[in-house]
Amino acid sequence: MIGLAVGLLCPTVAHGQRFERVVIDPGHGGKDNGSKWYGVAEKTLTLDLAKRIKKVLESKGIPTTLTRDSDVFVELEDRAEVANGMKNTIFVSVHFNAHRDRSIKGIETFYYPGSADGRTLATYIQSELGNRIKTRNRGVKPARLKVLRMTKGTAVLVECGFISNRWECQRCASTWFRQVLAEEIVEGIMRYQ
Repeated sequence: MIGLAVGLLCPTVAHGQRFERVVIDPGHGGKDNGSKWYGVAEKTLTLDLAKRIKKVLESKGIPTTLTRDSDVFVELEDRAEVANGMKNTIFVSVHFNAHRDRSIKGIETFYYPGSADGRTLATYIQSELGNRIKTRNRGVKPARLKVLRMTKGTAVLVECGFISNRWECQRCASTWFRQVLAEEIVEGIMRYQ
């Protein structure tokens, strides 16, 4: 009885206390391939990863919305507006990186400069991605990316590996790896909850 009374007076940190919905943004799409290396298009990887994240989040009872659920082009403003149009959301944009120097590899997470909540969420996600994925941890960084700037709530952008690096591209192209990415990103989101 005491436990029940305490629970009613002081609810634990539960679903909906810090955020009520997660908006997952699969980068690029439609006419915008994003990076394309070794026959692998970023837009295809991001959509698959976003759907995996959505499935894991929903299995934990977290309502989730995708900014796109097929191979279509969506303007950056419209991606941000999906999150801005709903109450208490966090926004997670997923991408795969590329660089002219094909030896560069690793995972990094960005937040908008000055956003303490964005930095916290980015830190949680980045630290979880380092648990099971062995690659270079490129850290958490502030970035004035348009989609982060235009999103009113907490927003981050995760670069999940360099597809310009042949070894990392092969990994990113494999379903098992994208499943691990999805699970680790969700772990970071749940820590923020």
